[in-house]
Parts: sequence; structure tokens; C-alpha cells
Amino acid sequence: MLALFMAWLYGLVLYSAYLFLLWLWRERAETVLVGLFFGTLTAAQFIANKLVDYGVGVAPAGTVIFMTNVAVLDAMAVFYGRQFAMRAVRLGFFFQAAVAFAAWSASQLPPPAWFAERAAVVDSVIAPSARIAIASLTAYLASSTIDVYIVTRWPRLHVLARVYSSSLVAQVVDTALFITLAFGPSAEVIVGQIIVKWLQIPLEALLVYGARRYVGVIRAPTT
Repeated sequence: MLALFMAWLYGLVLYSAYLFLLWLWRERAETVLVGLFFGTLTAAQFIANKLVDYGVGVAPAGTVIFMTNVAVLDAMAVFYGRQFAMRAVRLGFFFQAAVAFAAWSASQLPPPAWFAERAAVVDSVIAPSARIAIASLTAYLASSTIDVYIVTRWPRLHVLARVYSSSLVAQVVDTALFITLAFGPSAEVIVGQIIVKWLQIPLEALLVYGARRYVGVIRAPTT
């Protein structure tokens, strides 16, 4: 459980940093959110190679920053509407594919003889297999689309009801798809990762409410 407590602390630090950036460039809040979306998406992709026992389940270390990525997407959907958020999702898909290809390409370049041993370790970290890359892209596109749809589908509901329900559903889809496609179905692994992600969802309120002062009042999302 210590790892889960530490994950919450790291989440608080990350959200505080995001709000500081929004305050610093409050005139371009939408640009800051888009930048955070792409940045956290890339960071989560690389940190995912390390697995952590959170006490309630095993999940990648990148789960912490990945859940802040979900919060950023929800904030974009809440404040700027479905079309804006879906443009970010589609761009994120190609961005993530480009990063995976770049990492794989780098692993194919021959290292000098004195660096060969270390290069093998580095390659195992940065270069995903084709199966994992496809699983990651598929899970990302499906879960993000569902997330944005739920957030923007019932604009009259309380904002936290939309944000939390979208994240609860989307993370089931994301985890189940990724684990099944990448490694084969495993109920124990899937349920453990879902629980770890769900326990970090409440922190999303920090970003959604904290960002409101920089992007104006919460309005009904456009479809």
C-alpha cells in the first residue's frame, strides 16, 4: 500500500505543476492543456516498462502520469467540447505511433562495440515490440474515444459525475484491451491494474476545478 500512497503524492505534485503552468500561461490555457496531453502521453509510454506492486494490484509505473493524461483529456472535453478533445485524441494516436516508430528505429541502429551491452538494455526499454505497440495504440484510441464521448454526452450532469464515470469506464476498456492484445487475457492482471487506476481517479477533480479559473466557467460541450 505504500506504493499506492506514493502514487497519490506523485499525482498531487504533477497536478500542482500542471496548474502552475496554466497560471503561468493562462492566456493560452488550451495550448497548455494540449501540450500536457502529448507530453504525459509520451512519458507514460516510456515509464510503462517498469512494473510496480501497489498492494491492491500490479500496474506499470507510468500509470501515475497516465492517469493525469486522462484528467487533461477530460478537462479539454469539459472546457472546449467534443470536437476539440477528439482532435487531440486523433493527433495523439499518430503522435504515439510516431514515437513508437522512432524508438524502434533507434534500436535498429548499430551501436559501437564498447556500448553493445548497454545498448541491448536500452533497446529493451525504449523499443516496444510490434504486438505491444499495436495493443497500446488500439487501447488508447478506443478508451480515449469512449472517455470523450461520455464526458460530453450528458452536459447537464454535474461535471465530476461526467469526469469520474468516463474515467471508470474508459480505464476498464483501456486495460482489458491492452493486456489481452499484448499478452493474452489474464483476469487477475486486468482487475489489478483497473483497481490501481480507479483509485487515482478522484485526483482528477484537482485539475478540472483548478483549471476552471483559467479557461472560464464550465460550459456545455459542443458536439
